[in-house]
Amino acid sequence: MREGFGSVAVPPSLPGDILSPRSPPPAEDLLLYDNDGGSLLDDHALRILIALHQESLTAQDISTRYKVPIAACYRRIRRLLSLGLVSEAGFVTEGRRRPAKLYKSEVALFQVVYGNGAMTLRLQLRNGMETTTVVRFPPDSGFT
Repeated sequence: MREGFGSVAVPPSLPGDILSPRSPPPAEDLLLYDNDGGSLLDDHALRILIALHQESLTAQDISTRYKVPIAACYRRIRRLLSLGLVSEAGFVTEGRRRPAKLYKSEVALFQVVYGNGAMTLRLQLRNGMETTTVVRFPPDSGFT
């Protein structure tokens, strides 16, 4: 990741098991953009996190209930898995030809507080890991 305001956050790549334990990403990285110019936590990703915070669901269930296109749903789930914000919670086999993965949120708290030209981002995972980042905006950026 490049340092400074307007930096680009790239989800970490993990060889092998993407569910291996690691520290959570800095909260600032979650609101910035990846190399493709997409927000790491865009509207679809936030809908998925909200859905999975309430209950474990399949990608198809999320897509249907929360109006997220299925391809976008799978892309966001992969991204959220790589960031450690979502994990696999088992499989559903009932009434299906093949098992469907269940996913659950690992986020216990995500808080954004803005004031006096700074945004404080706090991310706490269910395992107790926590990170807080303060993003300060230059006076001429238009954010006050």
